Amino acid sequence: MMPQRFRARAFARDTGGAAAVEFAIVSTAFLTFLFAIAYLGIIFFTDATLQWAVEKGSRLAAIDPAVTQTEIATAVNTYLTSANAPAASVSYTVTQSGTMKTAYILATFSKSYTVPMIRTFEITYSANASVPLGS
Repeated sequence: MMPQRFRARAFARDTGGAAAVEFAIVSTAFLTFLFAIAYLGIIFFTDATLQWAVEKGSRLAAIDPAVTQTEIATAVNTYLTSANAPAASVSYTVTQSGTMKTAYILATFSKSYTVPMIRTFEITYSANASVPLGS
């Protein structure tokens, strides 16, 4: 049997599990960054989806100046539903400056995200567009 002092030295020189310990430390940071990148991609996609839906509504207003808020909201929410996004609250207003009419469309919705082992947070998305209306 080895004396106590020699066992301690042998233990200090042993590097048998060093790679596993290093991997445990580095992999935690790596996986955190990987999840952050994935969630940012999802967030940017959702924002772009809402903006695209509002632009589709603005095209509808540009083509048909007599369009109603209900028709604009239906067009926006139909596109959002096809992209698996929640329905948005849509406002549609028309203003007139001199002889020029301009349509303004604003859509907003909130979506919750749950990050594993961290927390759940909610983001409110908002997109707007304006388009001149023909006579």
